[in-house]
Amino acid sequence: MNLDWIAPAIKRASGWLIAWSIVSFVCGILAIFLPLTFSFAIAVVIGLVVMFGGIAHLVFGIQTRHLGGFFGHMLLFALYEVAAILLLANPLLSIFSLAFMLATFLLLEGLLEIALYLGLKQHRHSVWILLDGIGTLFLGGLMMARWPSASPDAIGMLIGLSLILTALSRIFLSLAARALGPTLIR
Repeated sequence: MNLDWIAPAIKRASGWLIAWSIVSFVCGILAIFLPLTFSFAIAVVIGLVVMFGGIAHLVFGIQTRHLGGFFGHMLLFALYEVAAILLLANPLLSIFSLAFMLATFLLLEGLLEIALYLGLKQHRHSVWILLDGIGTLFLGGLMMARWPSASPDAIGMLIGLSLILTALSRIFLSLAARALGPTLIR
């Protein structure tokens, strides 16, 4: 598989990637210092997203009722709205279920980062992706092991650490790509 196009693409996007990484790093620091606040904010944002998703099913179902599937869209609307009410009515309880989902997400993200590294390992500086994957996998395992007892603080803290790991790996990868010449050095 020829992946020689990756370095020039990263080099072109490296300015934006560095800026986004800095924003992610700052958010990670805030999440570590304000873990409970960050955890509640995540629960509320997810609740709002689910609520608006339900409203979208309602609107789509009404607008396309002549095509069929109206009843299915109304059931989906009801499911989304019940889930949104549960998420928004008791954010603390939501945090416990979100912590489990987040731990699962971090485990999967870590595995996918490691798989990405395996596809890119012949390229210089791809080790940053491997380190991000290993760190994220470790955080997901740590969160799963401490669930549910540490859920309220753990979401903010571990997401903060994950954001910092990802930000640092992308900054180093971008800086390394900027330093590359016109061709990849293997």
